[in-house]
Formats: sequence, C-alpha cells, structure tokens
Amino acid sequence: MPPVFAFDKMQDGTGFSVNCCDDTNRSAALRRLFLLSTMTWNQIKNAPRHGLGTEKIAPSAIKAAIPPAVTEDVTFLALRYNGKAAMLGYRDGRTFHVLYLDHNFTLYRH
Repeated sequence: MPPVFAFDKMQDGTGFSVNCCDDTNRSAALRRLFLLSTMTWNQIKNAPRHGLGTEKIAPSAIKAAIPPAVTEDVTFLALRYNGKAAMLGYRDGRTFHVLYLDHNFTLYRH
C-alpha cells in the first residue's frame, strides 16, 4: 500500500512548518509527496536515503521542540523533498506524519 501523508501534528511558528518555507520549497515538498504516494513503503525503504528513500534520525539530534502529541516511542524518519532538504516525521501504519520541513538544514545534525 502507498503511504498517506498527514500534517495534523505539524506546529506552525517553529521555523520548520509549511508556512515557514518559500514557494520553491513548498512546491518541491508537494511534488515529492505526490511521487512518494505512488510508491509502496517497501519501495521507499529500499530506495537510496538521499533519493526517494528514508533514514532514521535520532530524537536527540533534533534541535526543535517535539510536538506534545508525539510519544517517545516513535522512530523519526527523514524523507528528502528538495535535493537533500528533508521532511521529518514518523510512520504510523501507512500514514507518515510530517512534523518538520528542514528547508534551511538547521533542524538536526546532518
């Protein structure tokens, strides 16, 4: 099954929300979400991490506050959307909850 993307846990005003990005990054994120929605999670998992794939990010590496609705047991994942710019979030079944758009490469240690 392809992934479903949710933004309900993304917090505005953090510097990493959709509203904090310029038009180029918002457009790139939308195009990448559309492309990823045509793949299965297995295809994404097996793709290169700096391409269409994903990589795990340690919670201790994240420099922004983690939304209160996010529990400690989640595994943070990065999906690239504009070159190496990453959207960070976590997977719950087939849903990927997008929490941050790291449009300026300052959200975590790269």
